[in-house]
Formats: sequence, structure tokens, C-alpha cells
Amino acid sequence: MHRHPDIELLSSEVLHEGRIFRLLKESVRLPSGLRQDIDVVDHPGAVAIAALDDEGRLLLVRQYRHALGDWIVELPAGRREEGEDPLVSAQRELEEETGHRAARWSHLREIYPAPGFCSERIQLYLAEDLEAVPGGGLDHDADEELEVLRMSPAEVLAGKLKDGKTLAAAALLVDRA
Repeated sequence: MHRHPDIELLSSEVLHEGRIFRLLKESVRLPSGLRQDIDVVDHPGAVAIAALDDEGRLLLVRQYRHALGDWIVELPAGRREEGEDPLVSAQRELEEETGHRAARWSHLREIYPAPGFCSERIQLYLAEDLEAVPGGGLDHDADEELEVLRMSPAEVLAGKLKDGKTLAAAALLVDRA
């Protein structure tokens, strides 16, 4: 986990080690001398893909998110595998979740979804010149049930979507010509 050089780590204890993240209890000393005790979700990082079709619409996935107890419409996204290049992760996730590949890729930016308690950093990519994978792709995880939808960035911003990474991508893309 990345830590600023001005921050002194006093202690770190693993409270839980799960399939996706670790829960840590850490104590740090700030430059002022103030001590903070912090619970941290240590996450390996993720990618999200703003895949634009030929009509300028985003490919989105609708899936159940148990932590929210609801079906959520969001960008295709996924956790990075250890040591895997983020672009390779993004290419894999796009194909697995939507059944599409892209000929052009660019990195939009890194975003922090919950920096108050979580170390997750999402690498947000733009994917263009899409093509459907023969056979449909859709080789997503066995515990995922996905539906692919399409919306323009303006529709995403004007609608009822609440996912932060999806709204961030739409805001970055809404003024593209």
C-alpha cells in the first residue's frame, strides 16, 4: 500500500484477509505529531472501461451488488490481478463482461472511489472502435449475472445512475465531439 513519506506508520495489524481485500487497523503519526488510528480496506486496485460504440454510447452492465442490495448499472470494471498491467486487465474485463474488444485504448485517469478508508485506485480507460467477439464473449465470473446496456454520456448524467466511476467517466466524455 502506498504511503506518503511524511506519514510515520506506528503499527499495522491485519484484522481480516478476504478474497478481494484485507482489513487493516493502522496507527500513524502526522507531521504535526497528531496520532490517528484508522481502519483501512486494503484493495489491490481495479480498472473501469468507458467503451464508446460508433454512435457515441457507453457500454454499461447491469448487475446485482449485494453490498447495496440492488441492481446497479455501471461501467464494465474489475479487480486487477496481482502483477497484471492495468491495460491488460481492462481489455480482459471489457471482453468478459460485454463480449466486445476495442482497437483503440487510452488512459483517462486514476480515480479514488472511497479515499477516506479504502486504498483502491481505479484506472479508468477509454475504449473505442469496438467489435463484438465471435461467440459473444461474456466469459464473466461464475458468480456474476450481467446484462449489457447502452447509454450516451449525457443520458448517464441526466438519469438515475448512481455509480461514481460511471458518473466520472460520463462527465469526462460528455463534451467530446
